[in-house]
Order: sequence, then C-alpha cells, then structure tokens
Amino acid sequence: MERVWGAPDLLRLAGVLALSLLFLCVWVPARAAPLRVGLDSNYPPFSRVDRRGHASGFDLEVAEELCQAMGRQCEFVFLPLDGLLESMRNGGLDLLMGVSETDERREFMDFSKPYFRARSGYIGRPGDVGTGKDGVVRIGARGGSVQVSHLRNRRAERAEVVQAEFGRLLDMLCAGELDLVLANDLAGYSFLLSERGRDFEVLGDPLPLDSFPSLVSIGVRKGEEDLREEVNRAIRTIRFSGAFGRINRNYFPYTLY
Repeated sequence: MERVWGAPDLLRLAGVLALSLLFLCVWVPARAAPLRVGLDSNYPPFSRVDRRGHASGFDLEVAEELCQAMGRQCEFVFLPLDGLLESMRNGGLDLLMGVSETDERREFMDFSKPYFRARSGYIGRPGDVGTGKDGVVRIGARGGSVQVSHLRNRRAERAEVVQAEFGRLLDMLCAGELDLVLANDLAGYSFLLSERGRDFEVLGDPLPLDSFPSLVSIGVRKGEEDLREEVNRAIRTIRFSGAFGRINRNYFPYTLY
C-alpha cells in the first residue's frame, strides 16, 4: 500500500534534513589557506624566472618538497630580495626561502632551523683590480642582502656599492660596469662554471665566517610559532627521506650542510 505523506511527516523530514546539514557544517573542516612562499626572481641557481615565465632553481625545489612534507598547498611569489623582505615586513608572505638571520630581520619575521650554510667572496677578473674608474672601485651586491650591509660597514669610503638583482649584477660585471661582485659563494660558483663566467675568478679567500651570518634559514611570518615548528619538522623530513640530498646533487657537486 502506497504511503501518503502528511504535513507532520514532512515537518519531521525537514527537521532531520536541517540537523544533517548543521552537522555537516560543524564537522567538515575548512581547507587551510595556501601558504605564500617568497623566492628571489633572479638568483640563479637558487631561484629564477626566465623570460617565458618558467620558474626553476634549488630553493624552489626545496620549497616544493617542504610543502609536500607539510601537506600544505603553497603559492610561490617571485620578487627581488628587497621586495620580498618588504612583503614579509608587511605581512604579505608566510615563508621566505634562503635568508640569513639578522637583528634587523628579527624585528619582522622569525626563522626556521638552518637548511644550508654559505660563505661570501669577491668575483672579478684575475689580476689587480686597481682603483677602478675615477679612483673608486665599483662593487655590486644583491639588493637587501647581508653583503650590502658588510660593504657599507667595511668599505664605505673606498668603494661605490651598487645594489641590483643578482642576475643583473652578473650582466654588469661581464660588461665591465662593475669591478667586483660580492656574492654567496654557491651562487658565485655556479656563475664561474658557466660559459660567460670563464674569464672570472674568486679573488682572494672567501671572507671569514664571522663577517656574515653563514647559516641560511627560512623566514617565517612573525609570531607563527606553530608554522615555524611545522617548517622545522619538514626540513628534518626531507633530509632523512633523501629528497634534500637529491636536490643538492642536481645543483652542487658537494654537500651544502
């Protein structure tokens, strides 16, 4: 016999459906917002974006592995270093790859455990650099970097410091517009192995470790302690899984840490 639904039945059914929808609204978790991860747009071999918009580099691959280890979606933001630092200061980024910890930077971001170390040295043409044009040595350094701070503190009276993106600095060095570039030794090593780097060398010994912060970390949004610990766990995970070593070998012939 076919059942005829009356008004009381329809009211009870409506109540059950309403409770079910309420249950779903309460218990279905919202997806976490993607993490905004900053990378330098012109810092080979760590990260760069070519003219076709293709992104590549050591730090990008490490960031992708970290996001996977954390189970988080990530959006990658490519800017020059000084723009990345400003965005971090203004709350526009959650993470910033490849930065050294300094007193100034601690004011607006926290830092993960280091994931590699690097020294700094001067790159130039072999031979006596002399006094440069107009009696002043023109030295390039990546805008916003710890190398700029070093040059201003140590060589302010003897050199003209030129700030630019790293790729632009190399263009200026090759064109004779700079006498020297002070750079992370890993980035410099990659340039020296390239075709256009064959006429250049590291001049002198790398600068002493106490000249710069030698440990390189990931900047984390200020006050986000849970996120910082999450990043630290992910760094340990990709080291023990072998993922970091695989990426390391793709870019450098020796272990970075």
